[in-house]
Amino acid sequence: HSCESIVANYGEDEEKVAEIVRLMAMVSLFNREIDVEKAVPDAAERDALSDEFTEALEKACADDPDALLAGAVDMAVKDALD
Repeated sequence: HSCESIVANYGEDEEKVAEIVRLMAMVSLFNREIDVEKAVPDAAERDALSDEFTEALEKACADDPDALLAGAVDMAVKDALD
């Protein structure tokens, strides 16, 4: 799926979109060998990190709606953690 196609197919079902993105983010974290709870032990900081991830993903998809969602998620994970 691309950023655009995921919204076209599941845009009405925000929970489904969130589930798909969450799974892709987990794969990205696994591939980067990152344990978020160890890397960011403070819950408030993890919440802020989640917000940064969401902003980065929204920006990536707005910049290139045809981008593969998995690639946009991976870049958003990287951007949020940097």
